[in-house]
Amino acid sequence: MPADTPKSEVIQAVFSVCAAPEVAAAVVTAVGSVPGSEFIGEFQEYISAEKRPQFPPSLTEALGCVAIIDCDRDPVLALETMERLKQTFLHKISLIAISARTDAEFLLSAMRAGCDDVLTKPLDVAIFTAALTRFQKGHVSAAMATQGKGKVISFYGVKGGVGTTTTAVHLATHLVRKHRKKVLLIDYKHELGHVSLHLGIKESSYYFDELVRNVDRLDADLLDGFVTRHSSGLEVIPSPDICALPQEVPSDAISRIMDYLRRRYDFILIDTSMQYTSILTAMMNASDEVALVSTPDVAALRDLVRRIEHLSLIDGFTTKLRVIINRSTSDDAVSAQDIENAIRFPIHVAVPNNYADLMRAINAGEPVSHQQRGAFTNAFDKWATSLVNDGSAGFTSAEPPKKKSFFGF
Repeated sequence: MPADTPKSEVIQAVFSVCAAPEVAAAVVTAVGSVPGSEFIGEFQEYISAEKRPQFPPSLTEALGCVAIIDCDRDPVLALETMERLKQTFLHKISLIAISARTDAEFLLSAMRAGCDDVLTKPLDVAIFTAALTRFQKGHVSAAMATQGKGKVISFYGVKGGVGTTTTAVHLATHLVRKHRKKVLLIDYKHELGHVSLHLGIKESSYYFDELVRNVDRLDADLLDGFVTRHSSGLEVIPSPDICALPQEVPSDAISRIMDYLRRRYDFILIDTSMQYTSILTAMMNASDEVALVSTPDVAALRDLVRRIEHLSLIDGFTTKLRVIINRSTSDDAVSAQDIENAIRFPIHVAVPNNYADLMRAINAGEPVSHQQRGAFTNAFDKWATSLVNDGSAGFTSAEPPKKKSFFGF
């Protein structure tokens, strides 16, 4: 393949496979007449399980791809190439077979392999141009239909020590391990965040603050350099493992980054802090849901009430708010109903206390397994399922607490 074309210039990336010289020349001519399409080069060999090339970023990042496969050198390998390309690029690729053959058996085999069109030699430039135009419209429409569908959930503790990181980590791993979703977990703390400790991540070179400062350069290659991959499949941007000062954040950086990440992930979970007042409004505006984590003790609940009162001044906050009561038990001094009466808002999730297992998990650097039975994992199972099914109704996952006296806060 020749030098890669910059991603920003490619709407529809076109390439050929084993094309005869006259076919390749006609393809280049046709692509040049379709604005938004770019010929990025040729694969000289058919693609198989043994010979699978490294695809350049312009293919993986384009809205759509078109491959024209010359089938005359080896029809069997050409059909395998079509199947491999469909498996790799799924719905975003259109396949065109070209051959001197016109028999029904070949046409049927090509269609079964996932071919979208079959052309005959010599390649008619006008017909190929029309196919490129048709495919490009389809790719753009499909991209617009799915663009930006990833959900952003930001997590805030009403005070320190309520288990915000534990909550974010376990929801993320349940989404990945049980529901097979593509999830990015961001530890947005300017220093000494704990996500890496929960996941046993030892080293990381880059942090979210640095990504924010490089927002103007954000693309797939830059993002991939920031991401650390956990064994579960969860992708993580950790916090610095050093003491550091907060960094200045460009006014529109958060919304721009989240818009980009929505196109790359099913879910983006952000473990952050109320202390970052300069970006608090921007982060909440960029979030689809805001998980406010509290424990059922009086000190935390007092802060929960005050936080909700204050944050309700942000436009749209209450529609995004999800109240999470962590370490909930049936012996809590304040009942779920008392909490809801005080905050005038429903509890979205009550996560049962699981102190012993969580301490073992943190020390081992591995979250509590989603396969482990119990009220704790059941709470995250229900929460994750609700998100995957796009459920909006809240639910309480703990044992119904006993009604007790209410402390005025």
